[in-house]
Amino acid sequence: MKEIQLPYCSLFFKDHHAILEMKPNSFITMETASEITGHLETYYKGKNFIFITHRKYPHDIDLNVYKGRILKNMIGFAIVSKNPEEIKRAMQEQPLWNEAFTFFKELSEAEDWAKSFFD
Repeated sequence: MKEIQLPYCSLFFKDHHAILEMKPNSFITMETASEITGHLETYYKGKNFIFITHRKYPHDIDLNVYKGRILKNMIGFAIVSKNPEEIKRAMQEQPLWNEAFTFFKELSEAEDWAKSFFD
């Protein structure tokens, strides 16, 4: 596993999935989303992968990031949170994403789901 620390998040890269953990009081903008996408592109180099966002802390998201550069090899997206507000936000985000999209309360469930794409 590879880990990258950025001022606003931590990125964890595994064989077939990446985990994003935003830091407290951070914000996903078009600029930060582009930086994250660049790291994903470099690590996976065209190999299919699942993207998991582990939302431990509340943070704002510019929903326009879903209109930005989406990697064709990102074949699934999962949100992990125990916060009911995140479930509501996920419902707003889901129509903006064309591939597999789901919500989990536990990170281990999301990782199992991600692995199921490659078994």
